[in-house]
Amino acid sequence: MSDLDKNRMKHVCGISVCNPVEIDEEYVNYTVDYAIKKGYNHIQFIGPIHNPVKGNVDGMALYQKYSEFNNEKDLAYIEKATRIINKVCEKTYVAGIKTYVWHHELELPNGFKQAFPRILNENDDIEVSSSEVEDFLRHKIIDFFAQYPKIDGIILTLHETKVPLLKLKNQKLGKMERVKFVTKILYDTCCQLGKELIVRPFASVEEDYAMMMQAYEDISTEMTVMDKWTQFDWSLCLPDNAFYAKIEKNPLLVETDIFGEFFGKGRLPLMLKDHIVQKYAYCEQYGPLGYCSRIDRNGEQPFGSVNEVNLDIMHACLQGTDVDCAIDLFFAEKYGDAAEQVRLLMEPTEDILRKMIYLKGLYFSELSMFPKLNHCKNHFYFEIMKEDYTIASNEWFIPPKWERGTLESVFSEKREVVELSERLYEKVLALKTYIAKEAYEDLNVKFLNLKLCAAIWETLVYVFLNYTKYFETCDSHYEDELKVSLDELLALHRIGTSELGEKFYCCLGDNMESSSNFEYIPSFVKELQESFEAEKMTFAEMKNKKELYDFIICGGGSEGHKLQKEVNFSDTLICNGRLCRIPGNSKGMEWSAINGHGWFSYALKVRPNAQNVIQIHCGSMGRNLDMQITLGNVVTEIKEELNGDKIIELNYSSGDDENEVRIRFDRITGYTPCIYDIGVK
Repeated sequence: MSDLDKNRMKHVCGISVCNPVEIDEEYVNYTVDYAIKKGYNHIQFIGPIHNPVKGNVDGMALYQKYSEFNNEKDLAYIEKATRIINKVCEKTYVAGIKTYVWHHELELPNGFKQAFPRILNENDDIEVSSSEVEDFLRHKIIDFFAQYPKIDGIILTLHETKVPLLKLKNQKLGKMERVKFVTKILYDTCCQLGKELIVRPFASVEEDYAMMMQAYEDISTEMTVMDKWTQFDWSLCLPDNAFYAKIEKNPLLVETDIFGEFFGKGRLPLMLKDHIVQKYAYCEQYGPLGYCSRIDRNGEQPFGSVNEVNLDIMHACLQGTDVDCAIDLFFAEKYGDAAEQVRLLMEPTEDILRKMIYLKGLYFSELSMFPKLNHCKNHFYFEIMKEDYTIASNEWFIPPKWERGTLESVFSEKREVVELSERLYEKVLALKTYIAKEAYEDLNVKFLNLKLCAAIWETLVYVFLNYTKYFETCDSHYEDELKVSLDELLALHRIGTSELGEKFYCCLGDNMESSSNFEYIPSFVKELQESFEAEKMTFAEMKNKKELYDFIICGGGSEGHKLQKEVNFSDTLICNGRLCRIPGNSKGMEWSAINGHGWFSYALKVRPNAQNVIQIHCGSMGRNLDMQITLGNVVTEIKEELNGDKIIELNYSSGDDENEVRIRFDRITGYTPCIYDIGVK
């Protein structure tokens, strides 16, 4: 890179790698060499942050003062990470590149509460403000930098942890004070060691974002805040990050995704020219220190792929040079005489993915993966198929003023993508003799996956439609059509696995799955069939209760009732043979069973000017039934031992013009309540 190009670059020009997978020596060395060649001055190592053993700084370093907990660590991985990172930091140090490691809090060893029982409050929750927690946090940071002396700092996130800091209940400190308590410990320790702490708000609720920004500002106006260039997360449907206006006193570092975390994960063809250029121009209004871009996901990386063009687009933005020239140069160097044809293939891919894995602009997929059934129920896929759909949640993945339009327009959008993807794949086949073998194989796999995925997402729409229509109409025709749609999904799965094997997009396992080749479609079909039969059973039961004025099958495709919840903190599952919804999430039960978090609520229909009886059929994931029920403005707390299921009845006196009342369920302890169904008499 010339001196002129270096002078054009932003003050901070960064990339983040190994998202979120184990540190890989060959890949890390390659990306560092790439960063040096391109003039980057900032690298973040994300690592397996969601792995309970290998994730975060806890998974990369040995404790010294708290060495009794080292038996919970993977010593082989620590040795590997230490060797690779320290060796590569010698290279980055010489090149003037600053290096950082991602870290999430609050993370405590599994045996910590047994070793220090004083940190538990009366509800067996971790008391964040305890001196033992403070001392442990300080020393883990000291130990980490002692083991990695040339790492320049830590990127801190206060979410997705064993102990969810913002979700804890029964605490001496409020939310903001908890954020300040934990963050200040890490910030002060880093400052004392001559290291840097960069904080990520990463809040899924707007009031949490504002609260966290105030907390960070109170700690220090010199602490850098790294925030995403889309509001809340990476979805293409999300607006520009309006929260930047709230970062008034702290330096801003913009976090970008140019790989496709929410739109293909690198296995589908994607050129993000419009997205990158527009987002970069927006962010520049706020005078950021610079940018750091995610360039990989789940072991998939851009180098050698047609999608590497996105790195060159972002690099051109950082340099202030012509983006189209950078794109043309990329295709010319990689595809020679076929450069123009390949660029034409890639031009429509951003729009295709917007219409394929989104629905009329709504975030419609699970991190751009084939969605699991729980995700579909939590993200209103069934509700969307109703004639009179209602989405009252105001969650971040729903664009402002979103309108579905007619069902015919939904099907038309998916059909358009199917036909365009088929035409593009035919053009790829015609290029076989004009492109080098390795480059052609990359194109072939990506565009064949695009063609198959377009057909799969179209079929999914019919799955949701037929499931929902059955319960709207009680017409067995829709049950028959549901079976046809599910069979079509399985047929597409067989084609994909036969033609692409492990490279088939819908066989792609996330790093948080137990298997790297988790078969999404067969698993989804099996689970949906079980859910449908369970819902049919309960639906028939509730319909036969003639005295019911209204009823809800919690966790069902016909659930509706203006469901509200907090993004991913309410799950559905089958428990004791019945569908249910829980105020919390299933992974939360594994990660953080010690604390209560999660809630959901419905708008129940009630008879106006009448005494209504609300019947709640519930159970528990443990030996106790613990929950808080808010009916209108009346709060009822339930804490009792439970043997089997239970019917709770609450009285509600409605006003003259009152047609509905909201009922809310909160988890309050480590025991997770299951809400099966609710009836109004």
